[in-house]
Amino acid sequence: MNKRIITIIFALAAICGGASAQQKQGHVMRPKPRGVGKTTVVGQAQLEVEYALNARDLRNPDTYLDLHILRAGKQLSKHYSRFLERGDSLYDAYMKANPNAEGVPSTFYTIGREGQYWSEYQSTEIFTEQGQQTFYAWMPWAMERYNAYYTEPAAQQKWTLANERKTILGHECQKATCHWRGRDFEAWFAADIPVRLGPWSFGGLPGLILKLNDTQRLYTWEAVSLRSGTFPITKRKYDGFHHDSRAHVYKLQVAANRDHLKAGGAVDRRTGQLKSNPHPYEPLEKE
Repeated sequence: MNKRIITIIFALAAICGGASAQQKQGHVMRPKPRGVGKTTVVGQAQLEVEYALNARDLRNPDTYLDLHILRAGKQLSKHYSRFLERGDSLYDAYMKANPNAEGVPSTFYTIGREGQYWSEYQSTEIFTEQGQQTFYAWMPWAMERYNAYYTEPAAQQKWTLANERKTILGHECQKATCHWRGRDFEAWFAADIPVRLGPWSFGGLPGLILKLNDTQRLYTWEAVSLRSGTFPITKRKYDGFHHDSRAHVYKLQVAANRDHLKAGGAVDRRTGQLKSNPHPYEPLEKE
């Protein structure tokens, strides 16, 4: 077998592998536009971190699954989607200028490589305060009635420190590993940034987590920018959200990703039967 054929085989394998990983992250219809609406400033952050989620090219945000923001303050921190924030802001501005409009341009919600689809890792805002994390979770189309919030202890991961080191954004980072809710994770944290937080719900290390992934690399966060200063932490009204348990919200999210039409109760008008359109899906947390 010559070198050219070998190269082609490896290239095809890489393409197929990437498509498989992408497919395993769900394929769910986005809910109706929501806008930002009225917000209240509830705290101040001294550090803002931007994390690329599942980036194919860290230099190009169009290749990200999402761009997550961590605003870390002394008393309160917030983790949220910059892509959704941009889309919601465009929605509000458009509706203000066009009060009689029945909808907004679809381009408002196509930021990133999968902008037309819902993901629980994009449609969740997380507030960390006094050792507790509160998750506000938006559900996909036809499941908005399940929009909910729940609270659980922060930084529950039990880390093992390793001797490996690498540099990220000019900061020397140390490797740490943990087994968390059915998966093995790797994190790289910067001890010179004394913030015990990171992307999503991860934290508890003696420094800010700048890179995180599960060992199968289905989900990867990597910091692409760090800024110090004063940043407002805002909170929406969260109209229609009800208090729920993490277990129930998780069950609904997994069901939505694996068969959105069935989970949402969509019915075929001709037969009266529930519609079904299953997809393979691997959640970040398996339990």
